[in-house]
Amino acid sequence: MTIAVPVQLSSSSLPAAPDSRAASMVIAQGIAHRRTAILVIGGDAAKLDFGRLPAENIELSVASAFDRPESLQAIVEASQPHLILLDIKLADLCGVQICRQLKHGSVTSEIPVILVAPPGDIDGRIAGFEAGAVDCVSSTIDGRELGARVNAQLASSSSRKQILGQDQRLRTALASMSQGVCLFHADGTLALSNSRYAEVYGVDPALIHPGQSLEDIIKLRDDIGAFPTMSREEYLEWAQDTNAGASPQVWIKELRSGKVIRGCHQRTADGGWVSTHEDVTEARLAERSLAQAHAQAERAEQEARAAHARLLAAFEVVPEGLALFDEDDRFVMWNRRYEQLYADSGAPLVKGMGFEDRLRSGLQRGQYPDAIGREEEWLADRLARHAEPKSAHEQRLPGNRWVRIEERRVSGGGSVGIRVDITDLKMREASFRLLFEGNPLPMWVQDRESLQFLDVNQAALDHYGYDRDLFLSMTLLDILPPEDRERMKIAGAEHASEANRSQRHRTARGAEIEVFIYASQLAFDTHPASLIAAVDVTERKRAERALLQHRDDLEETVRSRTAEIARQAAELERMLDQERQVNELQRQFVSMASHEFRTPLSIIDGAAQRLVRRKNAVTAEFIGEKTEQIRSAVSRMLELMESILAVGRLDHGHIDIVRKPCALGDIIRTCSGRQESIRKSHRFLLDLERLPSTIYGDGVALEQVFTNLFSNAVKYAPDSPNVYVTGWQQNDFIQITVRDEGIGIDADDLPKMFGRYFRARSSSGIAGTGIGLNLVKQVVELHSGEIHVDSVKGEGTVFTIKLPIARPDQMDAARTLTD
Repeated sequence: MTIAVPVQLSSSSLPAAPDSRAASMVIAQGIAHRRTAILVIGGDAAKLDFGRLPAENIELSVASAFDRPESLQAIVEASQPHLILLDIKLADLCGVQICRQLKHGSVTSEIPVILVAPPGDIDGRIAGFEAGAVDCVSSTIDGRELGARVNAQLASSSSRKQILGQDQRLRTALASMSQGVCLFHADGTLALSNSRYAEVYGVDPALIHPGQSLEDIIKLRDDIGAFPTMSREEYLEWAQDTNAGASPQVWIKELRSGKVIRGCHQRTADGGWVSTHEDVTEARLAERSLAQAHAQAERAEQEARAAHARLLAAFEVVPEGLALFDEDDRFVMWNRRYEQLYADSGAPLVKGMGFEDRLRSGLQRGQYPDAIGREEEWLADRLARHAEPKSAHEQRLPGNRWVRIEERRVSGGGSVGIRVDITDLKMREASFRLLFEGNPLPMWVQDRESLQFLDVNQAALDHYGYDRDLFLSMTLLDILPPEDRERMKIAGAEHASEANRSQRHRTARGAEIEVFIYASQLAFDTHPASLIAAVDVTERKRAERALLQHRDDLEETVRSRTAEIARQAAELERMLDQERQVNELQRQFVSMASHEFRTPLSIIDGAAQRLVRRKNAVTAEFIGEKTEQIRSAVSRMLELMESILAVGRLDHGHIDIVRKPCALGDIIRTCSGRQESIRKSHRFLLDLERLPSTIYGDGVALEQVFTNLFSNAVKYAPDSPNVYVTGWQQNDFIQITVRDEGIGIDADDLPKMFGRYFRARSSSGIAGTGIGLNLVKQVVELHSGEIHVDSVKGEGTVFTIKLPIARPDQMDAARTLTD
């Protein structure tokens, strides 16, 4: 326990030789009134003669019982005394160590410490000074000498604090100056400078610091061209001569960059110098311009008067209402048209009238129909718009007249307002609306970028079978067939608004229609949009196709009739053989697919039944387990369905590989992350740093390739959690390997691995359809790439993919240049 006791000195406030018990039991009263506070620490210090100290100005605190330095540190930080008297030797602690600790503390480092040492303890006094003590006194020191030393240290401490404060204020003032300021010692080294000093010359302020010579700083400026058109030696000689002058000197130098600097030099009493540096380029140019303008002043004044008169006349002639406001939003100038538009707002405008006062006057007289019943809300919104740096909106006036308001804040705090009468435009808009709504052709307005429907007429709603709210919540993509939707996404929004072209659409009832599009561009609520008119040509196109088909059929019949009998028998045999093959493949596929779909469905059904049976006693872990089973089964079904659909699209030529720049590394990371989230037992170890940032390929198709390979790597390595994926660039190609440590493949099965519906013997008992690798191979070959497999049964499998980095035409051009 440490006791800190503030007391007021008097002749009896502290005995001449108090013992430690008396010193530690003085009543603690807190430092309520801040006078000069002295903290006495230790029994010897407490026995000193304090009678010579001025009792009315000194507040003495004694601390003599404490168990560790941290407790004493806390007392000093809390009381913040002006001076500390500290025993050099305490019961269990070292006063020198305590002094050193106080000097290292950020809060206590500036508090002066006087150590009290036994008579003759020279070593202790030396150690005390080394620890940061300002003085060391004997425990038998005379009271008068003690008073003199204490007063001297208090005065010194107060002066130091004042100097530090002045120094801080000086640095703050320098930092806030618009001019560059630097102070050099007599030996030519920099004492201090503000950041503006460096910025004036375009030098990084971090490169200039105290201690640098003038020559070093000149070199920094010369390196970046912030230098006059003279050599460095000539400039240094001139600078030294200028700095050596006893009287203040002002100079102006033009730098190579065209910047003009004005400097002021003043010698200091210690032989150094202080100077200011200011960029006066604009002022210099202004002076030159002023000299030229002075000769034309009289003629310019005449022209200015004439121009002012013309401006006033033009202000009145313009058909728009104009008004100028000062920084306090008071009317400065307005034209007759402005006053006519707001004639119902009361008395005529006068210069100096406040904008808000004019609005309130208009509100009282019904100038603003939209504000009736909600005047204060309308006023707050109008003033907020007026305060914006730039605003534009429409305003309704009595008599169903409309004005467009555009306001802009100008330099100096004022603003300018323009009022354009758009009543006729509003009437034309109403006429257009009537034509739009009553047109028998389906019409709509769509955003040119997002393809969002913005407006639609009744004919379009009737033709497509949607209600208005639903139609306006959709985009053009929503009424396209799926295959056209994907092509539209690839082609871009600009293609969707092209005029004079046909599109296939779907109605709300699912019927597919073909329409001919007429489009024109317009602005809809300031957004770029397209006005679309759609003519249904479904029946006409159907008749045209039927006619063309009939013609083609007739021509084909004529061409093929002569050879029909000869090839009929062979064709029949071929078709029968093909039918048998197709039937066998379909039988195998249906068998495998039914089994593959039945397994995840059984898993889902079993998990659902267990959830139903335990619905009153389920735990979060149980729900998480069953949910994971369901998600895994659903993921498997989705993979099967996607593979089946992809193979079907390949067979029918519905998959188009659209090559464009894609980040293959990101695709691989996405696919591996998806597999890790589904199959938490496995992890993918990726080494993709050597891949190029992009290649030309179809990102969607490549994502399906790696999804199949990663799924197989997990499925056929149930007991080996690591899957290794490595990618690198080799000449104009990239190569990627996917390696697992699973069950492997028999050597004689390897050549057949990419055949459709083929399942290796080692995959017996593991779910699969035999179509995934066939799909992977076809997608890779559509990219002009290669894929092959290496495997050792029982040790794992490695699939290696080789893909070109550039488009084929780019590769051919590169080969031609090489040849």
